[in-house]
Amino acid sequence: MIPDRAAWLNRVPEILRDLEHRWSLTLGVPYQDASCAWVAPATLADGTSAVLKIGMPHMEGEHEIQGLRFWNGDPTVRLLNADDELGAMLLERCDPGQHCARCRKPSRIW
Repeated sequence: MIPDRAAWLNRVPEILRDLEHRWSLTLGVPYQDASCAWVAPATLADGTSAVLKIGMPHMEGEHEIQGLRFWNGDPTVRLLNADDELGAMLLERCDPGQHCARCRKPSRIW
């Protein structure tokens, strides 16, 4: 394993403890298919469903948080909270096959 990636992996438990406390999260079992991030379902203190994603530092993810802020949920999931230094994102949960509770009309058609 590349040393930078090993160092990042070693920090993940500490980052999780910090974010669970700071953002008042209850974390579920991490998703198994994430390749460049630690990703798990989360529940906020008010019961809101979300997803916590901690991105491993790499070129392709360098501007992910800024991009999600720019799109602001249209046509992406909403960024509920973020820590740029940690590469941590608290995202609106979007489960495959789940009907939207509120139908958002995208302003752009691709």
